[in-house]
Amino acid sequence: MSMQFPRWAQYSHPRHGIYGSPSEVLADGRLSETEKQMVIEAWRSFIEHGAAEEADRALIPSTLRSLDTAAERLAAGTT
Repeated sequence: MSMQFPRWAQYSHPRHGIYGSPSEVLADGRLSETEKQMVIEAWRSFIEHGAAEEADRALIPSTLRSLDTAAERLAAGTT
């Protein structure tokens, strides 16, 4: 799950900088569990609402799956 997302799919957190993959969010000790969940949800919304360029549309399903997997790991306490 350490896949690095393309630039359009990376998430820019206002306080903690850019995350290139969901595993980076899960590993970030500066974020509480609640903040990690909020970042994952906001990131997913960002992708779903048109962050991708037309040429990159094929990557959206795998990007969303990676975010879903991270959310599941967080909920299960396996971060």
